[in-house]
Amino acid sequence: MEEIKLYDIDSIEFNELIDNARMELKYNNSEYKELQNEVSKIMEKYPNLQLLFEDDKVINLNEEECKMLQKLVSLHLQISGYEDRKIFFLGAKENYFYFKNIGILK
Repeated sequence: MEEIKLYDIDSIEFNELIDNARMELKYNNSEYKELQNEVSKIMEKYPNLQLLFEDDKVINLNEEECKMLQKLVSLHLQISGYEDRKIFFLGAKENYFYFKNIGILK
């Protein structure tokens, strides 16, 4: 199978490439995987938070749920940091291939 080049794809393929980068993180980065597992545990334990995120419902949260919501936000920021770095380096790699393809790099 030919490797997909980021600079030569449409938006659907681009989204698939980003999703593949996230999956690679999930399977190859233990810290990222642990953060994802922590999010899952919180969402399972606090169904109101799950409703808040997944169903866009307006819900009154108790104090413990509010603390867990704060923790979820923190976890999502950490997860996003891992994803941002992975996508940044994916873009840098693809820039190299693009520049090489158009003859800027030999």
